[in-house]
Amino acid sequence: MIIAKACVTMKGLVIQPYSWEREIKIDLIKISRCLKENGVRIKKIIPQMLLIAEIGGYEVSIYPSGKLIIKLLEDSKKGKEIAKEVLGCADLLDVLE
Repeated sequence: MIIAKACVTMKGLVIQPYSWEREIKIDLIKISRCLKENGVRIKKIIPQMLLIAEIGGYEVSIYPSGKLIIKLLEDSKKGKEIAKEVLGCADLLDVLE
């Protein structure tokens, strides 16, 4: 399951994947490599803490918990598309079903 909601501290979306069966944990270095291979610009990576990427023209903060903050995006449908790209790189697309 994936939850998308408006960010309360800035203009943007917060997207959080959830699973009842397992803990969601993302390897930020693996994700950064995969996203780079898919043509995504990686702006900054702090291993085990934060990955900042530019996806679809939006700055996306990615956390090891799978949480995404997409700055300046208000369209939850577009936000879920971006989340699918990130979760696909983490081999977590089954969480979306």
